[in-house]
Amino acid sequence: MSESILSGTTACQACVIACGRVVTLDDGVRRKGPEYETIVSFGPNLLVDDLAAITRLGELCDRYGMDTISMGNTIGLAFYLYEQGVITPRDASGLELKWGNREVIEKLIHLTAQREGIGEVLAHGSRFLGRYFGKEEEAVQVNGLEVAYHDPRGVSGMALSYATSPRGACHNQSDYFMIDMGSTDEDAGIEYFSRHAGAEKSANVARHQDWRTVFNALVMCIFANVSPSTQVGLINAACGLDWDVNEMMRCGERGWNLKRAINNRMGLTRENDKLPKALLEPLKEGGAEGYVIPFDEMLAAYYTARGWDPGTGRPTKEKLEYLGLRDVAKDLWG
Repeated sequence: MSESILSGTTACQACVIACGRVVTLDDGVRRKGPEYETIVSFGPNLLVDDLAAITRLGELCDRYGMDTISMGNTIGLAFYLYEQGVITPRDASGLELKWGNREVIEKLIHLTAQREGIGEVLAHGSRFLGRYFGKEEEAVQVNGLEVAYHDPRGVSGMALSYATSPRGACHNQSDYFMIDMGSTDEDAGIEYFSRHAGAEKSANVARHQDWRTVFNALVMCIFANVSPSTQVGLINAACGLDWDVNEMMRCGERGWNLKRAINNRMGLTRENDKLPKALLEPLKEGGAEGYVIPFDEMLAAYYTARGWDPGTGRPTKEKLEYLGLRDVAKDLWG
C-alpha cells in the first residue's frame, strides 16, 4: 500500500492491519477494510489520501446497498464537470465539488441514496449524469455500467472484456487483466500474450470469457481460480456427467452466446461494443505512456473468433446451431 494513501491517516483515526482485513476507526468499532476497487474508487480516483475516510465511504455504500465502483466513478464525473464549469454550485445542491473533499463525497453518497438534490441525478449513474449536463461522452462507462479500475491502456485485453460484456463494463464477466499479468491456464487453452498485444489476443479473450461464464453459472468465486480439470471433475461428480474440459468450455461458450442473443433481441447491436472516450486517449506518463489501444482491429478479430456477424453484432445462425441453440438461431435470424 502506497504511503500517499496512508499519509492522511493518524493513529486516532485508523489502525490498519492490511487492505481487505480489519480497520478500526475513531468510533472504536472494528470492521472489514476496503478492498482494491473501493480504495481506488474513493482514493486516487477522487484524490482522497485518508484511508480511514476511504473505509468510511465504502462502509456507507455497503450500508446503503450501493456499488463502490459505480459510486466513485459517478462522483468523479461530477467533480470533473464541476471543474470544467459545466456543473455549478446551484446544480450541486450548494456543494463545492472539489477533488479530495471527503466531507462533500460523503454528503453526495447520502444524497444519492436518498435521491435528494443532485443525488437524484447521481442515482442514475454516470451515463445519465453526463447526458443530463450535455456531456455523455465524458462518462467512463459501457452500456450504462461504470468501468472498473483495471485500465485497458495498461492491460489491453480488458478493452474487449469491457466492450463486449453482456452487462456493460463488468470485470467479473472476464477479469482478463490476470491473464495479461501472466496468470494463464493452458488446460483451458488460455495462453499468454503481451499486455499491450492487439488483435492476436482477441480469441484468447473470448476463451477466457467462456471460462468465466462457467464460473458464474456455478456461482464459483473467480478469486479461487479452480483449475479447469478440477472444475470439470466437480461438475461430473455433482451431475453424473462424463465431460472433459473442452465440453465444459463449450458450455461456457453456449452461455456467452445465449446472453448475447438475448441482448441482441433487446436491441443491442455492434454499435454498443465500444469503449468510452477517456480510455481511447493515451496516457501521458507511466508504464503505458503513449500506448493507444488498437480497438477496431481487436474487435474485428474478436468477432471472427466468436463467429459473430460483423454487420449486426449477432452470433451467426451457424454458430448458434453449432452450440445446440437452434431455437435461438430461428428466433434471431428467422
